[in-house]
Amino acid sequence: MDTGVTRKHLYPRAKPETQPSPWWYFGRAIYVSRYDYRKIFFVFLAVGVPLGASGVLFKLPLLLYAAFGLAGVGLAMLAYSLIGLYRQYGHPAAEYFRRSLELADAKGPLTVADLHIGTYRHSYRLAELLPEAIVHSVDCWNVEGPPPEKAIRDVRDLEPPPSTHPRIHPLRAKDFKVPLPDSTCDLVVFGFGTHEVPVDGPRESLFNEARRILKPGGKALLFENGYDLHNFIIFGPVIDHVTKREEWLKTMKSYFHDVRYARTSHAVDLFVGTHHD
Repeated sequence: MDTGVTRKHLYPRAKPETQPSPWWYFGRAIYVSRYDYRKIFFVFLAVGVPLGASGVLFKLPLLLYAAFGLAGVGLAMLAYSLIGLYRQYGHPAAEYFRRSLELADAKGPLTVADLHIGTYRHSYRLAELLPEAIVHSVDCWNVEGPPPEKAIRDVRDLEPPPSTHPRIHPLRAKDFKVPLPDSTCDLVVFGFGTHEVPVDGPRESLFNEARRILKPGGKALLFENGYDLHNFIIFGPVIDHVTKREEWLKTMKSYFHDVRYARTSHAVDLFVGTHHD
């Protein structure tokens, strides 16, 4: 179930028989964010260069200091962004995965459905933290045509489905329908990227599918980046397209009961709900 990628990338593609390291995922997060970094850089350039030039031409030290100050702010934001990406995608990411599973009281020989849009990072983490679980890793990206964001295309290009992990079973959804029988999963996981699934049809279908495949008493777990100041500093103004925390709470409560929420210092929102017949 390879993606058949023909586009060339400057970042190395993962191998299906080998689990990528946290460093690889961190590097990929930087690589797919290059479009956004470029936009932000040009914004700072468009403001900073005229400020600095005006300060020099008109001998106005205040404008020159403002340009240097703006450059300092830009470098500080870049440093914090890299730290934030490392915490969300590198080694520290295990902490919010662990916290999510604790919130869901998930342990033991579970059957898990990881519903994602083309990254198998979540499935690997879940398999590590749930050593007795079987993880059905379902690629749910069914939007026709090229993804609206180039970052999604790159993510899908760079990571093939696992081919040798004994407890991760890659699957592919069709028309946002999950190829698993009714009431067979103890845990369904929605992770980063769920906000890219379009509303008014596809997202609702996917959440209905999650409810269908969950056993009575099974848990649905969602972790996502929110539209807030912390994520704004990490990702910049391009974060404005993500789904807000209040909307995720509303969605989770529409499909599941006993919905609980927690927030981690990684700027990650955690939601857990229970399926009741």
